Amino acid sequence: MKKGLRILSALFLVGCMSGCATNNQEKQSSPSSSEGKNYDGRIKTMDFSVIDLTNCVAHSNDPRYFSDQDSKPVDAYKRQEKVRMYYLDQIDDVYYITLDSFANIFKSELLEGITSSNTESNGVATWTLSKDNKEIYKLTMDANKKTMSVDSKMEDNYVKPINYGKTGVYDYMNQTVEYVAGHENKTRVFNLAKYDFDMFKVDDKYCFPFALLNAETSKVIERSFIYLSNNQELIEYGNSNQIADTNFLIDGKDVLASVYIQGAFSRQYKSEADPLFNVAPQSLSVFNKKLFYFIMDNYYGIAKEKGIKSMSDYFETFQESDLFLSENGAIRGSAYFKAIQMLNDLHTGYTYSSYFSEFPTSGSSSYGQTFSNNRTELQLLLTAMRNDAIKKYNEANGTDLEATDVRYSTDGKYAYFSFDGFNTYNYFGEEESVPENVRLADSFYLFVKNLNEAKAKGAKRVIIDDSVNGGGYVDIMGKLLALMSKDNKSEMFIKDDVNGSIQKMTTRVDSNRDGNFDNADCFGNDFTFYIVTSNYSYSCGNAYPFYANANGLAKIIGQKSGGGECCVFGYTFPTGQGLSYSSPYHLGYYNPENNTFYGDEAGAPPRYAVGGSFYDMYDVDSLQKTIDVMDGVII
Repeated sequence: MKKGLRILSALFLVGCMSGCATNNQEKQSSPSSSEGKNYDGRIKTMDFSVIDLTNCVAHSNDPRYFSDQDSKPVDAYKRQEKVRMYYLDQIDDVYYITLDSFANIFKSELLEGITSSNTESNGVATWTLSKDNKEIYKLTMDANKKTMSVDSKMEDNYVKPINYGKTGVYDYMNQTVEYVAGHENKTRVFNLAKYDFDMFKVDDKYCFPFALLNAETSKVIERSFIYLSNNQELIEYGNSNQIADTNFLIDGKDVLASVYIQGAFSRQYKSEADPLFNVAPQSLSVFNKKLFYFIMDNYYGIAKEKGIKSMSDYFETFQESDLFLSENGAIRGSAYFKAIQMLNDLHTGYTYSSYFSEFPTSGSSSYGQTFSNNRTELQLLLTAMRNDAIKKYNEANGTDLEATDVRYSTDGKYAYFSFDGFNTYNYFGEEESVPENVRLADSFYLFVKNLNEAKAKGAKRVIIDDSVNGGGYVDIMGKLLALMSKDNKSEMFIKDDVNGSIQKMTTRVDSNRDGNFDNADCFGNDFTFYIVTSNYSYSCGNAYPFYANANGLAKIIGQKSGGGECCVFGYTFPTGQGLSYSSPYHLGYYNPENNTFYGDEAGAPPRYAVGGSFYDMYDVDSLQKTIDVMDGVII
């Protein structure tokens, strides 16, 4: 997924039906005889107004972030058309929608040139997006076979992007993506029968759980929703900042959207026994458990690495699975926390729902059981060692350098600098107005500056410290690898475990900004590169030395890196719980000679292993002696 190894925010909340408005209508269905369930007299409707926040503040660099000038009444954000939802009597607060109505929500947001169409016949509903008369996305729901099928390319996005201002991710980058021959895109098919999701007919069209549809589409349509059924409002947004920082003008006063939403939930779900807490309906907790199992069974990308055949069966072996249905929000939230902790995977984490008072018990952590704590301790230790080495260097050379600045060996042949994340910058304004300190927060610009400086000073070898790097943007990593190459080209591969397809991403850069993507923009012919890694180097911090080694761009020094090769998916459940997880999109290397794909989920080994104290890895002169000896012996 080209969005990278960062966690995607896909918040999706479902409100309940308790105390629903008086203008709700009832509809009868004609259930299919193959369903085995009787929906007669149980199907009810609710028409939601869409409150569209997708154009509101989405980043703290937005000048509106600290301004109330964008405050408007709630009605000013409402679209003219409404969305009809369905729910079942005796199954509170789970909403259903026809596929054509679901598709229509996004119709006004599609990128220019993309058209949307729907068909439905004999229990098979299909939504298709097309461009230039070619299908680019197709979602098919088969109510008879109980399957969901998806045809899409993993890197595509189909709706207008959220405004983050100017970003450096794609600056001075040329990137092509193509399928590897023999590993082209295939339809992804997901079996829904195991999870017993309700599907029913209304006026000859099937209705499917909205949360289930959005669990799939949120991967390519970055839109999230909050249901306020008490208000009959569906809040749509693309980034959590738009909920946290948008003001509604209510009775002449500015009220944050988050406060407005919390108030709506409190009016509808307030516990009579304890007014400080909201209580989730049991039927919604049951649905959440089904959805959680569906996502983890079908999208958790390292189940095989862990030897798990069925994620739902795995979770069922623990007593926490029973507590997913607890009426006590804190117990329920803690159970999900612990279930995720058992995986000990830093790409997979859980956040509780404040809307339903799922504040976990003390000691709960949203990520791995011991992995997270061990990494924190290692980060503190390594950072302290590095700071001490930099302090001594500054004292000896009369400088005031930081970790990201270039330090040199005494003879000037070695240059050394650190970076702790594959970052980009965000800025609202014209290209020429971006301040230098903002631009240098982007890892690409930092590398260009440092490598040009090292070249001007005559250094021949460059050591790049990746030892405290926790990851970041895949596209930034591609740019850095291209900078280090001899031919201004980096190649990264992504395999989709669901359908077996493999894509190659080739990246070139224009570091001197002359409009050409040529060898004058890369530094592989100027330097020999070394990368320092540790057990902390994770995600892109792990994939970076793996790719550098696989492509012969650098020699790896230090410890085996910390692992993590998967791009990250994210989703938030109908009651507000957030789930990020290692996706089935694996970053790795494809070898065409033997038709194999391999990655580094468990970590990339160094060429030159270092045990004991890491201090010498941050002292340029000490490291120079180590490299000179090792290179002299091995090469």
